[in-house]
Amino acid sequence: MEARVEPELSRAWKDFPGEDLTTSVLPEVAGWISIYEEMAAVLRSVITRANGSPEALELHRNLEWVEERLGRWRDRHAELAGVVIDRKDHTLTYAGKALRLTRREADLLDFLLRHPRRPFTSKQLATLAWQNSRLSDAQVRTYIMRLRSRLREVGLEEVITVVRNRGYGITAGIGVAET
Repeated sequence: MEARVEPELSRAWKDFPGEDLTTSVLPEVAGWISIYEEMAAVLRSVITRANGSPEALELHRNLEWVEERLGRWRDRHAELAGVVIDRKDHTLTYAGKALRLTRREADLLDFLLRHPRRPFTSKQLATLAWQNSRLSDAQVRTYIMRLRSRLREVGLEEVITVVRNRGYGITAGIGVAET
């Protein structure tokens, strides 16, 4: 009986009504990113509480699936936004123009693109984008200002936004032609 239940659970995780990974609607993609980020956060919290229980293994499998799906939605967002970041060469391509970035600039922009419409404080960016909690707020602000200036070269000067009292974010509709 257990073998029969597991495929049903797996199917339930894959069939969300209205979810279409081929959508071209950028705000819809950003919405799915938010949904999966929240699901991942909830699963992480439940896993912490279920540590050592028989259900913990299944929860970990579900979290892996959610994180994989979240990655696919984030990649779709970057694709629709028209921004491609080569993580190996630290090169940004947008609207047929290429821009060589530093490793930190590329990591910062890539992180922000993967989390559209969500502001991050300087401390969060230092920890999440660069895995370096020792960077000061002033250093992060300097990287943001420098990156915004560099993005001007390819027409993306408005992509990084400042959300008052909340941090830095990225606009959800970059690079998409109005129809």
